[in-house]
Amino acid sequence: MKNFFKSRIMIVTVVTIILLVMIGITFGGRNDITTVEKLVGNAITPIHKFFYLGSNFMADIINPVINVWKLDEENQKLREENIKLQNEIIKLKLKIQEFGDLKGLERALNYTRKEQIDNYVTCNVVGKDPGNWFNLFTIDGGLKDGITKNSTVMNGDGLIGLVYEVGDNWAKVIAIIDNRSRVSFEILSEKNDNIGLINGNGEELLKGYLFDTEAQVRIGDEIITSGLGLYPKGILIGRIKEIIVKEDELLEGIIVEPSVNFKKLDRVFVIPKQ
Repeated sequence: MKNFFKSRIMIVTVVTIILLVMIGITFGGRNDITTVEKLVGNAITPIHKFFYLGSNFMADIINPVINVWKLDEENQKLREENIKLQNEIIKLKLKIQEFGDLKGLERALNYTRKEQIDNYVTCNVVGKDPGNWFNLFTIDGGLKDGITKNSTVMNGDGLIGLVYEVGDNWAKVIAIIDNRSRVSFEILSEKNDNIGLINGNGEELLKGYLFDTEAQVRIGDEIITSGLGLYPKGILIGRIKEIIVKEDELLEGIIVEPSVNFKKLDRVFVIPKQ
């Protein structure tokens, strides 16, 4: 039995050695080739070399072009993503701005509650005359909203002006800084008897005077609408920036800085004429 297994092991070993020798011979190729094979090989080798080098040359040219296309596609995607991000940022800024506008209108709303005014209208500014200042501008509310000529326009910071033209769904507003504007005011103090008149000059500051030549006023005093004329009483106009005293003039002059920023107006609060 042992001899039988030894014989089988010997046979397997011999066969394995023979196979390894044959693989080595096959893998190594032939030692000698024919003359025809040499001639064919000599003729074909330069052609192979030409096509091989040519393919490498073309690859060197084409690959950068392909890479440029890929980079351009990637850049386009990045540009699109950048546009989306910019739009998102704009939306967020608009929401923040809108929130600020609403907070400002809330202060105006407090005024209407205090004065028991319930027919107010909120509008957006949709256009303005040329220039740096909002002295003449258009809003997106009109007759259909209850807005009439001489309706008072304000925001959370104070008095803006009056409606002077009105259509079905639009109205034009003349601001208190316009040189055609006149507003009766009083000094905001414990004794509300210092009354005067103020007018615009087309620029930032307002100029006016007090009827009482002996009125005691100070720089920084706030002035509000007096209720005389077209505007309802108690709307903030601004603060006294300068006091003008001239001996040859009977009335004491003042320069007022409006509480409203007339370089930028977005939303307004309209109180229809009672």
